[in-house]
Amino acid sequence: MDKLALFGGSPLLRSEDHGRWPQVTAEDKAAVMEVLDRGLLSGMYAPATRAFEADFAKYVGAKHALLTHCGTSALQLAVAAAGIGAGDEVIVPAYTFIATAFACLQEGAIPIFADVDEYTGLIDPASVEAAISPRTRAIMPVHVHGCPADLNALSAIAKKHNLLLLEDAAQAHGATYQGKPVGALFAAGGFSLQSSKNLSAGEGGVFVTNDDAIAEQAIRLRNFGQDVIADDARHFDLVRPLDGHRGLESLRIGSMYRGNEMMAAFARTQLARLPELTSRAQTHFQKMSHALSELPGLKMQAIGSDRTSVHHKVRLWLDPKAAGVPMSTTAFRDGFIKALRAEGVEVVLWQNAPVPEHAVFQKMEGFGRNSPWSAGGAEAMQFARKNYAMKYEATRRLLDGSVILFSQSCPLIAQNEHVVGKTIQAIQKVWHHRGDLARAVAQ
Repeated sequence: MDKLALFGGSPLLRSEDHGRWPQVTAEDKAAVMEVLDRGLLSGMYAPATRAFEADFAKYVGAKHALLTHCGTSALQLAVAAAGIGAGDEVIVPAYTFIATAFACLQEGAIPIFADVDEYTGLIDPASVEAAISPRTRAIMPVHVHGCPADLNALSAIAKKHNLLLLEDAAQAHGATYQGKPVGALFAAGGFSLQSSKNLSAGEGGVFVTNDDAIAEQAIRLRNFGQDVIADDARHFDLVRPLDGHRGLESLRIGSMYRGNEMMAAFARTQLARLPELTSRAQTHFQKMSHALSELPGLKMQAIGSDRTSVHHKVRLWLDPKAAGVPMSTTAFRDGFIKALRAEGVEVVLWQNAPVPEHAVFQKMEGFGRNSPWSAGGAEAMQFARKNYAMKYEATRRLLDGSVILFSQSCPLIAQNEHVVGKTIQAIQKVWHHRGDLARAVAQ
């Protein structure tokens, strides 16, 4: 192996080698231009929106799919439409993006955190059961990095305690559990269309469900809580799209969470290519996993045989002790990142702390006067404070002892065989020189 680039050797990759995401094609541009030429840019019955919703519902096996302006609002619709509100508790993983918890808070519900499996990043069913209280109404697992959570175990817990299951599938478009696409397998779920996601529209989200009553509530919530009914679609006029046929009354608190036509058109053409790109990413992941499994002290995300991942993110775990490197995990991790970046590899941490350690949960100031935590009463506030003070040891070990290969701007799904191959070589090169790297880090 050549000398590490960190110590003056030649890097294996250049910045410009990496594929950027999303990849915009002529078909994407034509679809957006069709919207602009038509001049109809928004509306829940607009043609691009309805076409995308129909295509996405079919893709994930959902009866209902609603385009939203972001993934967080899609999750918020799932929470609210399922009847969860002030003072109710929803169990979420300590390792996720903040939006999972915020979707609960914004509906007045209280997120209660459970630890995760340190080698999958997925919510730990045993930790979920330990977090249940008399106020618990739902469990919201996250299919983190595009890998489905242990839905059988979680479903059993939900049935035992009469709880709802809501899926945060923000990163998991097309992932399957026991042969079925995730997202709408239980009460409801939400996906993200943010720029880094495998299915991107720049920004946006999709709410999904197979429950007609939940879908009806979600439609209202997405439109200022108004008394929208299915028959309204019959009166939609392409020539005068902004003019409704009747006055609408707000029946409950809601907001304007709809997406727009350009977003829908772009997402639809991206969706048409997604199966092919997902298959390529899965092949690349398997190639990486096979090659890196031969290196002592390295481990990639474990994927259960009963599920498929779409590998939105590629996490790599480091074990200095197993690699024969006598130093702390975090120190070696940081040196490993520097060495890989010097080789031209895209590598990031993504998250660096369990979500309950964020100041918003430590302070519990919320919307003022400790809302929404105060809605559950003094006992609920005490329970939440205790929950947020926990150590979440598995989550911490995951964060301290692993890295994300590739990045938000250059995810795996955007890479070709050359970049994947060179990334493997770079990791092998750094691992071959891990003793030199450890000595340099220790100085």
